[in-house]
Amino acid sequence: KININKNNLVLFYGENQGAKEDEISKILELNKDKTSVRYDEKQILENIEVFYNEILSGSLFELHKIFIISRATEKIAKVIEDLLERNIEGVSIIINSNNLEKKSKLRTLFEKNKELVCIAFYSDNMSSLSKIATQFLRERNILISQSNINLITNKCSGDRGILKNELEKNSLF
Repeated sequence: KININKNNLVLFYGENQGAKEDEISKILELNKDKTSVRYDEKQILENIEVFYNEILSGSLFELHKIFIISRATEKIAKVIEDLLERNIEGVSIIINSNNLEKKSKLRTLFEKNKELVCIAFYSDNMSSLSKIATQFLRERNILISQSNINLITNKCSGDRGILKNELEKNSLF
């Protein structure tokens, strides 16, 4: 339900990497016409001028770009504040971070500003993983017992990314 055209700065944080990657994939799928660029926070901080040039320089061929920043920490907060002051247009930024403390500067920035979107991704429980696995198997017409589904979901440690990898492996057999 995130409209990347209205909310150009989005923070995904939490320990469920699989769920975050699913949401990023959905956003990119809905915005196929837009160019997406992936950065790691370390790349940005090492070459901040290159990052600013890419964001601030518009292109005649690309009306809108989506930047995805992975492994973000507190260090990126100052860059985000600077971009907010510059009021950038034609650019959307999705920040993918691990767990952030309640008092974290990055999380606080996104939670207090009404123009920014902040979404937490917590570990999935066994019930939700089981539903995802059952739906995956049903779509592919694979018959498997509930006890085997439970074995697969127990192996995933609450991360649906790991679950999807395990299910893909099983579906190949």
